[in-house]
Amino acid sequence: MYLFVLKIFLYSLVMRIVLLLVFLIFSFPITAFSWEKVPVPDYVDKKTKSPWNFYENFESKSFKKLKINNKGSGKKPFKFEQDKDGNTFLAITVKDKSNKDMGSGGVTERAELGTGYRNTKNKEVWYGFKIRFPKDFIHIDDRLLITQFKNQFDPMKKSPLLGIRFYKNGNILDIGGDTGGNPAKWYNKKEHKKHAIRSKYFKNNDSWILNKIKERESDYEDVSLCSNKNNCSGCSDYETRKICCYGVDGKPLWKKKGYLNSGEKPSFCKKIQKIKKQIKVNELGKWITFKIGIKNSKQNDGYVKVYKNDELIMNYSGISYDWKGGQYKGTDIRIGPYRDSDPNREGYPDQTIHYDDFIVVSDKKTLDKYLD
Repeated sequence: MYLFVLKIFLYSLVMRIVLLLVFLIFSFPITAFSWEKVPVPDYVDKKTKSPWNFYENFESKSFKKLKINNKGSGKKPFKFEQDKDGNTFLAITVKDKSNKDMGSGGVTERAELGTGYRNTKNKEVWYGFKIRFPKDFIHIDDRLLITQFKNQFDPMKKSPLLGIRFYKNGNILDIGGDTGGNPAKWYNKKEHKKHAIRSKYFKNNDSWILNKIKERESDYEDVSLCSNKNNCSGCSDYETRKICCYGVDGKPLWKKKGYLNSGEKPSFCKKIQKIKKQIKVNELGKWITFKIGIKNSKQNDGYVKVYKNDELIMNYSGISYDWKGGQYKGTDIRIGPYRDSDPNREGYPDQTIHYDDFIVVSDKKTLDKYLD
C-alpha cells in the first residue's frame, strides 16, 4: 500500500513539473532567444551564398556573435534599452574622441559593431537593420556614417564599397563608396572619378530629393537633367543656360555638356529610372528600415542596391571589386555611428542611434521575410 501511494505521489509530481515547463516555454515569445542562424534556401546558388546567414534582434541583451570595432572604448558605447511594448534594441553612442583613429580627413571617432571579416568575393550578400534617431538627436555639420560594407585591405585608406552617410547637419544623404583603386592611397581625384559610385539626396523641407548620381568612370551628374519639370520655360532661356528649351514641336531639347541642344536625355538618365527621386524624411523617434544587396565582382554582374523603407534609393550595377595592390583581409559589415572629429577641437556632441533586427542573409526574399 505504501509503495502504491508513493508511486501516485511521484507521478503527480512529475506531471506538475512537465506542466510547469510547458507553461514557461509558451509564456515567453520565441524572440527571447535572440540570435539565430538563418537557413539558406534551396534556390540560392551555394557558390555565391553569403558567408554569414544570421538574424540578431538583441532580445537576449547580448551580441556575443558580433565583433566590436574596438580601439579602446570596449563595450562602453553599447547599451540595451526597451520600448514601452517590451521590444529590446541596441542604443549605440559615439562620443568626442571615442575609439579615435586616423582617417583621410584627420581624426575619426566611432562606435561600431560588425560581423567580423570573411571573404565576400563573388558572393551575394543581403543585409538589413532597423534604425532610429532619438527625438533629441543632434546632427553635426560634418560626416556621419550609420553603416558600412567594408572591403578591408592591409593597408586600407579608401572608403567602404557601401556607406550610408549624412552631411551638413543632416541635410545631405550620401550613399555609396569605392569599387576599387589602390587601397594604400588616400582619396585622390583620379581614382575617385574612376572607382567611386554615389547617390546623393538633398533635404528639402520634409523630403529627400535625388540630386546627383555618380557611376564608375564618370563625374557627378545632375539628376535634374533627366527631367524638364520646372526647368524649361521656352527657347529664349537657352542664353541663360537653363537645363533645356522647347523645340518647334513643343518637345524639350536636352542640353548635353557644352550646352548643345540634343533630342535625347543624357544617357545616364536611363540607369536611374527605377530609383526613387523623392523620399520622405522620417521624423526623429521613428524607426526606419534599410535593406542592402551587394555582390562583390570584378565582372559586370556586380551590384549595390539600397532600399529605405522598401523604396529603392541606390541601384548600381557593374564592376564592384576592382582593387589593385594590398592584401585582402576580408569584408566586414558594420552598424553604428562613425564620424570625423571636430576640426575646431571643441568636440562634437554625443550622438546616440538605436539599432534593431540586424540580419545578414543570401537573398532578398529571405531578408524581406524577417524585416517586413
